[in-house]
Amino acid sequence: MRRRASKSAGFSLIETLVVLSIMALVSAAVLAAKPRTAAARVNAEARSIAASLQLARSRARARNAEIVVGVDTQNGRFGVANAMRELPDGMEVSLTVAAAERRGEVGGVRFYPDGRSSGGEILLTYRGRKERIVVNWFTGEPRIE
Repeated sequence: MRRRASKSAGFSLIETLVVLSIMALVSAAVLAAKPRTAAARVNAEARSIAASLQLARSRARARNAEIVVGVDTQNGRFGVANAMRELPDGMEVSLTVAAAERRGEVGGVRFYPDGRSSGGEILLTYRGRKERIVVNWFTGEPRIE
């Protein structure tokens, strides 16, 4: 048996419209998910900073020594001395700490051997999304608000 060759060599109008509709739905879903991506990114970074602050507090208690976690608002970096890491591109950071803990654009949160801290607030901003990390001066506990 031989098959006859189809005279149609292209797509029908309905097939083309279905494909375009599917592409439009996928594009809309991607664009709608984009703000959640920014929110997730700033939230993940806030959790990372809070964990670093908690680790510094634990180390201060274990070593019976003061530890300072620095935040460089100009260059978008944070961490302990000689081990500062950069924040993701486009993420901004601002810092509210005691005047004694600020040196120009670099400030920090100091953790004491008894678990207390100098206290402060770190605000992360990324594509309109914000996360705030507050360090209680009395307990030294960081929390995300």
